[in-house]
Amino acid sequence: MLKRTAECEYPAEFLVARLLGKKGALFHNWDFLSARGDIMASLQDSPFVPFLNKFGAPGIWHYLRHEYQWVYARMNPDLRTTFAPYFHMQAFHTLLICLRYLAGKIEMDRIKQELHDSMLHEDIQRILTAGMDFAPKLQALEKCLVSFSDLYKGLAERSEGKNMAAVETFLRNSLFASILAQKPVSGLKVFFQYLIDMQNCMTLAKSIRWRIKTVPPLISGGTVPAERLMRAYFRQNLLPVLRFLKCEDRVETPVPQKLETALLHFITSRLKSGALQGSVVGVILFYLWEQYRYVRNISLILKTVRLDDERLWEHIVA
Repeated sequence: MLKRTAECEYPAEFLVARLLGKKGALFHNWDFLSARGDIMASLQDSPFVPFLNKFGAPGIWHYLRHEYQWVYARMNPDLRTTFAPYFHMQAFHTLLICLRYLAGKIEMDRIKQELHDSMLHEDIQRILTAGMDFAPKLQALEKCLVSFSDLYKGLAERSEGKNMAAVETFLRNSLFASILAQKPVSGLKVFFQYLIDMQNCMTLAKSIRWRIKTVPPLISGGTVPAERLMRAYFRQNLLPVLRFLKCEDRVETPVPQKLETALLHFITSRLKSGALQGSVVGVILFYLWEQYRYVRNISLILKTVRLDDERLWEHIVA
């Protein structure tokens, strides 16, 4: 799923030292952004600025892809094998965005811009930018992804009726199933299980809030037992699930927007604890997640007209 990158033989400890240095250069107080009032002026000395100047607000996500490529390029073969599932997941998000554009018949230039700095394999990028209709693209994409995992068989069938929601659900379920089938190391396995928990909680919260009568499609493999998830749905009460995850104190009413922030806080605290133990995998994983956290927060701020809006700061994962 990932594009080819020249091999590297740096010791893992060398990369960890570099990442700790880079992480130390980032700001840690989010309040100063609202105090300055001018987001671009506040970020002037940050590594995000060149990407924001070049691409505008979407440049913050280009920065993240560039940073991930920088880290991946400096991983030795053992580290690349260990962290391949994480980078598969990041490339997967780019794939989904491009498929949404294709389904909505967005101009090809937008898709090519989205693929700039992408870690997606060259064959997948060629399929996404080829001059063919959506259904044939999915057929070609399925053939390519099946070479990675048989769990992607059946993707093309989901394009019937141009049901993009079905395509996304199938791809997301296949991604998590294929990652867990690779038996990632314990720290990464738990991380992906938490992501599955988060996805399932968000799905349940939306079903409960909008009173959707069909049973929501949940992903297997998380830390929350399936029985507890289904009981929450039928009782229309998500709090027992949040108690299981020990994060119910972060959200009074589990509406989707506040719930997402609470769950991101939960994952961040777990990864931080893992990093403090000093393992190579724990430190690198937390660094990669921290980069995502910063980019997500800044993306939210860039979309907000007023930085003193209290509702904005409720969604910042500080």
